[in-house]
Order: sequence, then structure tokens, then C-alpha cells
Amino acid sequence: MPRSKELNLNCYQTDKTAHRYYLDRCDSFFQEFVEQPIKLLELGVLDGGSSLLWRDYFPHGTIVGIDLKLPDVTELAKEERIHLFEGNQVDTDFLSKVANQIAPEGFDIIIDDASHIGALTKISFWHLFDNHLKPSGVYVIEDWGTGYWDDWPDGKTFQPKLSSSNEQENVQDIKLGFKDSWHNHNYGMVGFLKELVDEQGAEDLTRGLLSGRPTRKSKFHSITINPSLVFVKKNAA
Repeated sequence: MPRSKELNLNCYQTDKTAHRYYLDRCDSFFQEFVEQPIKLLELGVLDGGSSLLWRDYFPHGTIVGIDLKLPDVTELAKEERIHLFEGNQVDTDFLSKVANQIAPEGFDIIIDDASHIGALTKISFWHLFDNHLKPSGVYVIEDWGTGYWDDWPDGKTFQPKLSSSNEQENVQDIKLGFKDSWHNHNYGMVGFLKELVDEQGAEDLTRGLLSGRPTRKSKFHSITINPSLVFVKKNAA
């Protein structure tokens, strides 16, 4: 049985339990870790409800939470398996300090539910992925769809760059994927997600030609893109 089905989700004050969709997707990636003494890092804990959820989801796990401003942690501080730190997701020295203190061998799972700003998410992702995520570990990025929103700080509506005054020609070019990229490919979380897709394609990206040879493989074992959620699994070695 998927782990989330075993929990009473009404006990947790977090938006992660408000949408069964979220945990259904997580179950398939997290199942192998459920009975392991894993170490999980979550960026963005809000009121701390998700820390309690992960504590129960992983009964042998150590849960680490980071937020710009921590909630009242009086009760959470009593939890032996929960550790909360106040700091910025783009402060790489701070991130490494926390990681080296709690998980010097690396985290098994990292979840980014913090700013949902592309430039900030990018900094924490590459620093933590490269330096503090174990081989075969899973990195989860939430709410990447904010990059499609005009009213999000770094979002942009899904529109093509039209380089011709001929409407019919533009439509044909768009259908074929020619001309310039879509505007929002260069903005926010959508733009960052495109960078991750490029990393997954590293062998072809560095090959360059049909007759070329790749200069490196991707750092990713796989990337799975769902509405609102991205799961990146790190290579085993």
C-alpha cells in the first residue's frame, strides 16, 4: 500500500495534504525510502505541518527544514527527528553548514517548496544537488508552473516571439516549432525547468552533430515532470 494511504492526512496543517495528487506522485518516488533511516531536507516549511508529515511518512527518517522565518517551533523543537533552521535558500554557505551538521554524508531527498522564483530555485538546486544530495537521491521542485503567470514576480504568459508581420507565416512557424523560443521559456521557473531538460539531454547537447561524440553524460538518472511537481533522480555514481 502506498505510504500516504496509511496516514491520517487530516492531522497535518500543510497544503501537501489538501491535494491527494501531491502525495500520490510522491509515493512512487519515495516508497523505496520509507523504511530507511533517510535524511530529508525541505526548503520552505511555513507553519511546520509538512515537517510533521514527513516525520510520520518516514518513521526512521531525520527531517530537516529551512525557512526565511521559522514558525513558533516550541512544539517542533521537542521532536527528536526534526531539525529546523532559519536562513535563506540562496545562502550557499548556510546551506552547506546545515548539511554538514545534519547530513555530512548527504541527503536522500531534498524538496524545494520555498520561493518558487526561478533564479533563487536555481541557486539552491545546483548547490545542493551537486554537493549535498546522495547518489540515487531525489530532488523535488514544487510549483514550477508559476513561470506561466504574468502576476508572478518572474512569470510570463505563454506567448511566442513573432518575427514576421505575416500572420499565416507566423502560425505555420509556431506549429513547426521554428523561429524564436516561446517568451516564457526564458522566464522564472519555466525557464529553469528548460535548463533541467537540457541537462537531461547532456549527451546530445555535448555531441552537437550526428557524427559528434558526447563529452559527458547527464548528472540525472531521470527527470519526471508533472503539473506543479518535478522529480529529479540523481545518477547512482
